[in-house]
Amino acid sequence: MRTRDVVVGETYVANIPQRLPARIRDEHAGTAAQWQAGMQLHLARGRRITVTVTGFGEEPDTVVVVRDVPAGRVTLRLTAEQAAALDLAEGQEYEITGIVTDADGNAIAFPGTIAHTIPARWLRPQDERLELHPNTGHFHRALVCRDADGMTPAEIDRAAEKALAQLHHVRGLALEDPNVDHSVLTSEVDHREWLRIAERMRTAGLAAYDPRVDPDAVEHPPLVHFRQT
Repeated sequence: MRTRDVVVGETYVANIPQRLPARIRDEHAGTAAQWQAGMQLHLARGRRITVTVTGFGEEPDTVVVVRDVPAGRVTLRLTAEQAAALDLAEGQEYEITGIVTDADGNAIAFPGTIAHTIPARWLRPQDERLELHPNTGHFHRALVCRDADGMTPAEIDRAAEKALAQLHHVRGLALEDPNVDHSVLTSEVDHREWLRIAERMRTAGLAAYDPRVDPDAVEHPPLVHFRQT
């Protein structure tokens, strides 16, 4: 997005590139919070994350954003009584930093936020729908055709039901994680192809599916080939 189109307080999807710009990659972390923010941005490379804009950066065409990141470590400031009980020297304050666990030893995560300064061009509207590259859709159709080879109508119907369940699953995940949007698109392709094959089986009265005699089946050389007779 262009900087002038960004609205402070609005939530967007940020497309984090696989290779971060040198300015961000080599930025010196002066505080623990800055180090944590840099590490979280590094871990987000190649993903789509939900962020809220809180302001504009000092560098041209940059924005300051925050996002929710569960915190696994906490810092607890000790009271004077607690410090004395630990036989710590008087006259200064102490903090304990570490991981909180339950009685079974399971780590507990706490809500937290991380702030990043990123280029405005990484931001996209939340309601913007991704488009699947035709080559990717072709590849997923080819996988389904290959996997359906030799299946009976009942087996193909079950595969279509399983593909639908997977589609519902990833659609649910995408409500919370925009990085799953691409998986929704590929799952839609998978499900449609299984339905297409199931319809062909019923229409042609076939006992088993053979993609080699299906005029609408697709291969994807060199990655996906049908079996040879």
